[in-house]
Formats: sequence, C-alpha cells, structure tokens
Amino acid sequence: MGRICVIGGANIDIVGSSIESLRYYDSNPGTISISYGGVGRNIAQILALLGENVSLVTCFSDDSYGTMMRQDCENLGIDTSLSIISHEAPSSMYIAMLDSDRDMKVAMSDMRILREMTPAFLEPVLRSLSDDDMIIIDANLDLKCIACILEKAPCRIAADPVSVSKASRLKDGLSSISVFKPNKYEAQSLSGIEIHDRASAAECLDWFLKQGIDEIIISMAEGGVLAADREGKYWYTHRMILVENATGGGDAFLGAYTAKRLHRVPMKDAVRFAVSAAVTTIEQDAVRRRELSTENVEAAVRDMDIRETIL
Repeated sequence: MGRICVIGGANIDIVGSSIESLRYYDSNPGTISISYGGVGRNIAQILALLGENVSLVTCFSDDSYGTMMRQDCENLGIDTSLSIISHEAPSSMYIAMLDSDRDMKVAMSDMRILREMTPAFLEPVLRSLSDDDMIIIDANLDLKCIACILEKAPCRIAADPVSVSKASRLKDGLSSISVFKPNKYEAQSLSGIEIHDRASAAECLDWFLKQGIDEIIISMAEGGVLAADREGKYWYTHRMILVENATGGGDAFLGAYTAKRLHRVPMKDAVRFAVSAAVTTIEQDAVRRRELSTENVEAAVRDMDIRETIL
C-alpha cells in the first residue's frame, strides 16, 4: 500500500491556558506550555502514531528549535528527508491563548520560513510519488506552491484550509482536491452558504461537490460532522466532548480519515474512525501526549455514540 506525503507547516507551539475567564487587555494567571505543532506536522504525527508510512515536506530552520523538531519527527518515524533546511529564517512559531474552558480564543502565527518553499523545489517531490500514494496539503502554503501541487500531483489530494483567511488560497483549485475538510466557518466563507439547519447543510455540501471535490467533510465543532460524496450526504453527531485541549482535533480527524481512505475503507467507516480519533485527541490531549493508536481509536468508536442522519 502507498504512503502519505504531508506538505505544510511545522511550528513551535506556545499555548497559554487561563485559570479564570480570559480578560483582554490584562495579564491573566495561567499555565504556559511549549510543544511541536503546525497543521502539517500535527497531521504527520497522527499518521505516524496510527502506523502509516508518512513523509513530511516542510521547512525546518537550522536553529535549535528547528533541529530538535526535525529530530523529533524522525524519532516518531516521520520521513523528513524531502524537507528544506533553512540557514536564514527562524523556526515557525504559533501562539494560542485558551480560556478557562480550554477553548482557543485568539492565536498568532509567524510562518515566514515557508516562503522558502517554491514550485521548483516541489516538482521533484511530486515526481517521487505514485498513484497509490496520497498527498495532504494545508493552506499555509503560498498560492504558487498550492497551484503546483494541484496541477502536477500524480495521486489523490486531501486539503485542510487552516483558517477562514487562508481558505481562499484553495478556492480556485477545489476541482483538483479529492478530500476537503474545512470547518463550518471556512465552509461558509468559501461557499457563501450559512449552515443553520439540515437543508442549508445539504445545500453547502452540494456546493462543494459541484466544484468537483470527491469527498467533502465539514467539522461542526460540538455539532458533529457533515460528510458527502457522490453517493449521499450525511450529518454525524456524537456524544458530548470533555475538552482537555481543543487544538489538534481537526488535524487528528483529517489524518485518521485520510489513512482509512488510503486503504480504501468506505467513507462512512472512515468518518466514524476519524470522529473517534478527533474526540480522543481533544479529550486526552493526544497530539501532545502521543498516546494515540489505531487500536485505542477503534476501541473508542463504540463509546462515541455516533449517529448518522441522511440529508
């Protein structure tokens, strides 16, 4: 079976968690943690923990943070041999502030290092892949790199729009994307359709299918997941989530879903597995603690109370 090549960002994550309700324009008592992150790197880590053959194509700085982050990826079993090592730019940084309920309220990223990735660099990477492989991209890449991948990839592509502001980078290339996983706000921004009930959910899913996407997955936070392909449209709900760390859930979902689809697991079963991976990640802070595995995700599916509604 093929491998999964993740092309995207790798960050140093700094996360502040407020003990009390977050007060703006003031210093808040809380806890601060530093870990490795980035949408692309997080997805690659999830895939490695699930036992997949995964490569990460990103930009690492040769500063101390970048050197340690790359070595950590290798220790996890992630191939980084195709990545860029920058001697000029500092490591990419991401800062998030969580409220006392562990939900992210504001974040900031400095990903200037990704400017060193170019279409000329990516072309031999793409030539090294086959049609048995899959690519996952995140919208931290610039427009020229995204266009190069969408035009020249020899295999199926999954994509994460990352944020409302960056989602527009993927809009013109949606017809080249096999699996697309925006959240509710990113989907609404791209489609112009506000999701507020079953009818509008179906309309939004139809819009993405009409753009040429094969499989559209829209995460609705506590509202579950919308999913559609040419055979049907569905709304999946699950039990209440006990949040430990809300960051990383979407990355876990896309990584787990893509892993199952690489192995030709049917979409409905892949969604259930991915929901379990995402909820487990959020409840156990599994990206940071690295306790995710195919076995515990599959075992947790039974506890998710996942229910399917046909739209």
